[in-house]
Amino acid sequence: MISVDEALAIVLDAARTLGVERVALMDALGRVLAQEVRSPRDIPGFDNSAMDGYAVRAADLTGASESNPIFLSITETVPAGKMPERPVGKGQAARTMTGAPIAPGADAVVPVERTRGNGDRVEFLVAPETRAFIRPRGEDLQAGQLVMGPGKLLTPSDIGMLASLNRSMVSVYRRPRVAIVATGDELVDIDEPPSGAQVVNSSAYALSAAIREAGGEATILRVARDTPADVRERLQEASAFDAILTTGGVSVGQFDHVKVVLDQMGMKTLFHGVAQKPGRPLKFGILEGRPVFGLPGNPVSTLVCFYLYTRPALLAMQGRSDVGLRRVMARCAADIRLARSLTEFVRVTVTRKDDEYLAAPTGNQGSGILSSLSKADGLLIGPAAADSLKAGDQATVLLLAAGWGDEAFFERRLHRN
Repeated sequence: MISVDEALAIVLDAARTLGVERVALMDALGRVLAQEVRSPRDIPGFDNSAMDGYAVRAADLTGASESNPIFLSITETVPAGKMPERPVGKGQAARTMTGAPIAPGADAVVPVERTRGNGDRVEFLVAPETRAFIRPRGEDLQAGQLVMGPGKLLTPSDIGMLASLNRSMVSVYRRPRVAIVATGDELVDIDEPPSGAQVVNSSAYALSAAIREAGGEATILRVARDTPADVRERLQEASAFDAILTTGGVSVGQFDHVKVVLDQMGMKTLFHGVAQKPGRPLKFGILEGRPVFGLPGNPVSTLVCFYLYTRPALLAMQGRSDVGLRRVMARCAADIRLARSLTEFVRVTVTRKDDEYLAAPTGNQGSGILSSLSKADGLLIGPAAADSLKAGDQATVLLLAAGWGDEAFFERRLHRN
């Protein structure tokens, strides 16, 4: 068996970025940009006022103060969205709203709060510096400037930026289409209550949700029953997708047909078995250019392997470079027994106390205890060289989702104040 680090390196080396597609701007959030975007013009395209006030010639107000106001004549009112109609001459000012263009001749803005009166002649109570409260042309972007490039994960502010550049369509890396092939005579779907030795096919639904969370498009195929022919039929159907996930059938049991059928179909196996718990039977390879993850059948093992290996691969296929789970150093809140000679991923809750993180196991760590993963905020990495961690020991925790137990920023501020 290979190590966890070796397995992840092999997976990422095999992950290939998918093709490019053009999408509407409103569909681009969370996608990875696949093109270079440059500004077609200066933004803003004109000097404009940062305040509601008056565009003036700074030299006309030399020495102005509350005790020594200076009167100027108002030439016009310039609202946002309208160009000035006349220049500002000596002894004049243009009433100018926030964002409105600065009239020719003016070189400063005096906020309305530093004036008195509202007619054709206004008292000015301050001597402004040249360029005061003027936002210059091209302050945000200049014509031809690189705004963003390939590999940029598009955020809401990026969508606004692209809209300001008149980009109604953008080129992004394609989302991976992922087939889920669950195997086993014991599996029933969620609308069929299990009886006897049957179990609900929960792993397929968990994987579908995890794929969507990672930006992929998931399709759950019909369950492959425990015959080579049925497994082959499902895998041939799955070969039309960008990636294939199977659950179960990769160990060494009498009815574990997946690994055999994949080999018969010509899959190049890159590894089979990782020195970890849970998820040791994981099989990974390439079938006709697409990655295939032979995930273990137990639901916890399935999801843990997905988070560790499949999720990074799917993100890389979309052009992402930040493919790993977020991590923190946490102090163990209790003694934790670990599997000998295996890297163990312990399901834990994460809380914060006195500016440090505390990690506590969620209970029974059996690979069939899905509730222990549902309760977890993260996976604590138990090193293969240790057989236990003591309460108070420091360990790395991979965080599974946002909102994993820390206080929100404003709640924390209010509490501390």
